[in-house]
Amino acid sequence: MNVPERIAKVLAPHLGAQSADVVARHLCAKYGVDESVTEEQAAKLIDFLRRGLVAYVGAEKAAELARACGASIASA
Repeated sequence: MNVPERIAKVLAPHLGAQSADVVARHLCAKYGVDESVTEEQAAKLIDFLRRGLVAYVGAEKAAELARACGASIASA
C-alpha cells in the first residue's frame, strides 16, 4: 500500500472514501510523496493535513487524524 492509500484509509471513515482519496492523492502529489516519504516531507504533509481538516472535523479531531496518518505513513 502506498502513502496516499494509507492516508486515505485513515481519513475515509471521517470524510468518505472518495473525499479521503482525493485529499490524500492531492497532498501527496503536492509534496512529491508516493511510495516513500522522508521525515521532513511527512512532517510538512501531516501539518498541512491537520490544518486543512479543522474545517471538516474540528481542531481536536483534526490533530488526532493527522497523528493517525503520520503513524500510518511512518510504517510505509
